[in-house]
Amino acid sequence: MHQNVIVMRHGDRIDNFDPLWTSTAARPWDPPLAQQGQDRASQMGRSIQQSLGFPIHRLFVSPFLRCIQTAAEFVISLSAVNNVHGSIISDDIPDDPSNVKVHKPKLMHHA
Repeated sequence: MHQNVIVMRHGDRIDNFDPLWTSTAARPWDPPLAQQGQDRASQMGRSIQQSLGFPIHRLFVSPFLRCIQTAAEFVISLSAVNNVHGSIISDDIPDDPSNVKVHKPKLMHHA
């Protein structure tokens, strides 16, 4: 049995587009996504769904707001989501590296 792992970084943060955002933010250490970040996460979800060839069964996300928002946009954009609400985080994930495949999707670059 093989496992496929996709690693993805969060989308564009609002404080990268609006530096003054932190001066009025209730949680300046935890900026949300900018609209561009939401759009990019959604686009990445569609792109990965079209190119993968295998289902996504689990999603592991950092607790930062921008990461949760990225994951939400990503999942919403998938045309078929299997067991997202029933997924659990487990400590018994096999750690045999021969059972892990690394998938590097074509990265989107800033224009």
